[in-house]
Amino acid sequence: MSTVAIAKGAAYQATIKALQLANFKQLAKGKKRIVIKPNLVIPVHSSKGITTDVNVVKAVLDFLPHSKVAIVEGATDVCKTFELNGYYKLAKDYGVELIDLQEEDEWIEVAVKAPLALKSIKIARRVAESNFVVSVGKLKIHSQTTVTGAMKNMMGVCPKDQRLKIHSFLPKSLIDLLSVKMPDFGVIDGVIANEMDENIPYPVRMNIVLAGKDCVALDKTAAEVMCVNSLAVKHVKMASEMGFGDFEAEIVGESVEDVKKKFRVGGFSLRGNSQRIIGKMLIEIGMFEWFYRNMFPVIKKINQKIKIF
Repeated sequence: MSTVAIAKGAAYQATIKALQLANFKQLAKGKKRIVIKPNLVIPVHSSKGITTDVNVVKAVLDFLPHSKVAIVEGATDVCKTFELNGYYKLAKDYGVELIDLQEEDEWIEVAVKAPLALKSIKIARRVAESNFVVSVGKLKIHSQTTVTGAMKNMMGVCPKDQRLKIHSFLPKSLIDLLSVKMPDFGVIDGVIANEMDENIPYPVRMNIVLAGKDCVALDKTAAEVMCVNSLAVKHVKMASEMGFGDFEAEIVGESVEDVKKKFRVGGFSLRGNSQRIIGKMLIEIGMFEWFYRNMFPVIKKINQKIKIF
């Protein structure tokens, strides 16, 4: 049974305590080519409940040799998100790399050994070649996967077209991604969490941070903290069944019972379901690449005006 740490307090202090309880320093000792992947999905401040608090990442850095670390994110408009949340200052103060994967990295295509939905996955080379990936996710509800956490956060190491393909075949496609690159350690920022949706702010102040080397156990615990039935979170259950980690966890620090709060779970999502249905259809008829290259930029511009998706 894996250990999951839960600590209460302000972002930095709670993260330090959770990492200590989870034996993070010993686990990271001697690792080279370290990658930290926060959840910076859209350009909003972490106080909205959507993005990872920079002070959580700061605490992670305080356990690591800075010269070996890169902070990476591949979401849209990530430079704006870096600026808004203080990540440029953090990188400068600590002397670490801060990478917008969509602009500054090389993608490699990796074959999935036992595919459930996708035969191959495109992923950032520096992530694929890292020997210690720390996924610093956010405690929040997700419109397609019920909850997000350390494992779902790994979609941000893929290029945009690959993310659209993964969204089209969730949860099986997420398992394919995790079979290619599973995070070696997970941290979940629950200082200000989010209910209802992954991108639309419905902030919930929790003042907690979760951490553990087993991201299956970690994400399952995160679901329980939000009072979500973990058996209904398909990608977490499937990851356990695939042998990626334990479904049960030994909790150290605060108990789930003492910190849990009932989160509202969103209903039908036009954005998420439209992406899934259209993407799946285009892949099945062999038109995905053409559509993404020729039509997706047009749809993106329209959406920026009227915010349908």
